[in-house]
Amino acid sequence: MTAPRPRDATIVAALAQRLGAADAATLTNLAWFAARRGATTTALDAVRHAVTLADAPRAAWRTLERLAVGRTDQLLLALPSGHPSNANSHGVTHPLAAAVAAHAQGAFAVAEACYWAATSDGSDAAAAWNGLAVLHEERGERAAADEAWRHVSQAPAIATIHDRALSWHRRGESAGARALLRDALTAFPRAAPLLYLAGYLAYLGGEAAASVPLLSAAVAAESAMARAHFTLGLAHERLGAHTLAVEATRRGLQCSPWFVPEVWLLENGRGGELVEVAPERSAGTAAATDEVLLALGRSLLETLHLGEALSVFDQVLVRQPAHTAALFHRGVVLAKLRRYSDAFADWEAVGRADGESVLGEMSRRHAHSARELATLFSGS
Repeated sequence: MTAPRPRDATIVAALAQRLGAADAATLTNLAWFAARRGATTTALDAVRHAVTLADAPRAAWRTLERLAVGRTDQLLLALPSGHPSNANSHGVTHPLAAAVAAHAQGAFAVAEACYWAATSDGSDAAAAWNGLAVLHEERGERAAADEAWRHVSQAPAIATIHDRALSWHRRGESAGARALLRDALTAFPRAAPLLYLAGYLAYLGGEAAASVPLLSAAVAAESAMARAHFTLGLAHERLGAHTLAVEATRRGLQCSPWFVPEVWLLENGRGGELVEVAPERSAGTAAATDEVLLALGRSLLETLHLGEALSVFDQVLVRQPAHTAALFHRGVVLAKLRRYSDAFADWEAVGRADGESVLGEMSRRHAHSARELATLFSGS
């Protein structure tokens, strides 16, 4: 770490004095400037102040995360308008709310420190231990996660039961997860997150018929839960109820264009308000989700629900722009919508990526037919 040159030190000191009461984005950018010039103490002071403000942006948490472990690389500049964090009326972030905000932004070192601070508060302790357990699960630290789960086992809440079951599922212990949820639903029979997760795990276990009443109950309890609508559509499709599958999928798309099947639930301490955080997905789980989406998209395409099919294939391609199966099927949808130039672009991308495969050959044939149709409709 370089020491600040005399002129740089003077500039940093002048800026720090001038910007001492600035907004969070400005303070974050001061920290970035100071750290790059070796004034790490000033940088830390500035960004610590920034994250206590109600408008602390993601860049503030990232900067504090890096500086807290002695790193000055990969710092982020903040835009003038940040996303508000949870703060009290004095503008100072509560430890649990700060932990959840940092956790959601991926600033794990900051989140861990704030969770530990919140464990000493009796009213927030259970939620803080839940957050710590989730954080350790995401890092793959099972022993530490189990120790954190032990602290919340005596005072179960919807978020902690949901996250414990999800952690077992992600460890490959789905039978234990389903048993935990089955017992919990006797105490929380209308808890939409628990109903959804129970239905989702039943669906993954090949029990589509058993998943339908659970997922139906989840959407009845929380009508805006997109993942429940999507999964209900998949269950209906597996059972051959195509009309019901399309209806459920359409409701899911109306709630959100994205199918995120698994989320952690973090409690931010404000009246039990829950914050959803999508887990980091391994290559295996990403591929499995994409296969589910492809099956859903093909079903929608076969039943000529083209707008919904297009949205589903787009989800796969946002994550994997070169996914040949998604490109091929999106091309088919686009051609049916008479968006021929877009369809050609998708099929040509398949040809470049895997021209010798069956999909590559089919893409060439579809492109040839679509060009003839395009010429016909253009009247030339």
